[in-house]
Amino acid sequence: MRTDLFEDRKCVHVKLNKELHFALRSKLFKHNISMQDLFDECARIIVSESIRGQSIINAIVNRKLEEQISGVKAKDKRNTMGELDSETLYNMINSTEEKENT
Repeated sequence: MRTDLFEDRKCVHVKLNKELHFALRSKLFKHNISMQDLFDECARIIVSESIRGQSIINAIVNRKLEEQISGVKAKDKRNTMGELDSETLYNMINSTEEKENT
């Protein structure tokens, strides 16, 4: 009988690159940690509003913005910003400067 049906939990499906999945699984296996344990802890850190959790969010936002900027530059050599507006770029620059000052 499936006991997970009686728990107050949500199921999350994540797609990872095969090489990244293997490396992560391997590292966790060495420490006897399941992926469930890892993602549960990551979620706790992020929602705790701690500096560490906010740092994780900021790193993801900055990486995505950098990818978006790179994509815009590669896609359009005329240096038009497309979907990336000037306010987003300004926020990214400020965030980078704040990171350098801390």
